[in-house]
Amino acid sequence: MTTAELVTLTTLTMVRWFHLIGAAVLIGLMVYHALILGFRVNKVSGPVSPLLKKMSRFFGPVYWAAIVLLVATGGFTIVDRLSSLEGRALPFENAYEFFWGMKILLVLVVIGNSIFVNRLLGRVAAHSRYQALEDKGDTPSPPGNVFRMRATVASLRVFNLVIGIMILMMAALLQNTFTLIVLRMESY
Repeated sequence: MTTAELVTLTTLTMVRWFHLIGAAVLIGLMVYHALILGFRVNKVSGPVSPLLKKMSRFFGPVYWAAIVLLVATGGFTIVDRLSSLEGRALPFENAYEFFWGMKILLVLVVIGNSIFVNRLLGRVAAHSRYQALEDKGDTPSPPGNVFRMRATVASLRVFNLVIGIMILMMAALLQNTFTLIVLRMESY
């Protein structure tokens, strides 16, 4: 094995490991947000406890860092896979490209949904600020029903979790299909 091949193999291995770490962190945070934090906050009709606020402030940047890591390593993997298969007759070409497209589409849905949830959480925080002013004697009108917004956030987080699990299943399908393609090409 030449030095260039060894460097390439090491790089691909590191990218895969970073991708797996990012996926584990993101799915773990999705489970935490959807099944623990979401249902706990959803039942609160008043202001959220300071501990829950601190947890959300800590896990928010970790969540987005995991998404950025997954997009970067996933993009690298897509370029590597498609360039390694370029110009070859693929027995499963249409299915392979279809599932790549579906996976990318679902990733975009998760990112869009996460942005929407962040904006909705901003409105919930604004509502909490209005409540604090109201407690001091000022009477501004709060923007929207906080209980409904929290319930929507909890539902959207569960939706993100389901989509995240679907992305994991598609990743496994793509890995197996890629292995079959490579094995079939080597047998010709």
